[in-house]
Amino acid sequence: MTDTNSTAESPLLVAMNYQKLIYIVIIGLITGAAIWGLTLLLDVYIYKALLCTNESAQQCIASTRYATTTATILGAAIGLFGLVRLQVFRPLLVVVAAVVALWGLIAVISPFAWYVALPIAMALYGLAFALFAWLVRLRHFLIALVSVIVLIVVVRLVLNS
Repeated sequence: MTDTNSTAESPLLVAMNYQKLIYIVIIGLITGAAIWGLTLLLDVYIYKALLCTNESAQQCIASTRYATTTATILGAAIGLFGLVRLQVFRPLLVVVAAVVALWGLIAVISPFAWYVALPIAMALYGLAFALFAWLVRLRHFLIALVSVIVLIVVVRLVLNS
């Protein structure tokens, strides 16, 4: 009896059913929301409070960059935890690839209103998690790694253009 809800079993690919892919997208959505929300909270309540004094205007300008970096690392940890709990194949590679591909996204979408920026962050992180989780199913690690690097370069070129 075969599972009609799974991708084809192959010696080159690790099997993944569509239900797991949907859960991966949901974890990506949660990660995107966490990164966006943590960036706002850290920027307003921690970094601006610590760095924005009368003498340190340059540090005050950099507070958003510090908040984005910290929030992205914390959000990546949340995403990694979710993927490990879901038993995704190579979860660390998926999370690192998604974070590197979308690095600086929050700074790009921060000028938008929250009801525009939040769905953009969630959608892009959900899509990135699904895309990289689908790609790293290759059994040969070196081929998977090179494929991930090529896709990261393409995503970075698209986002920076």
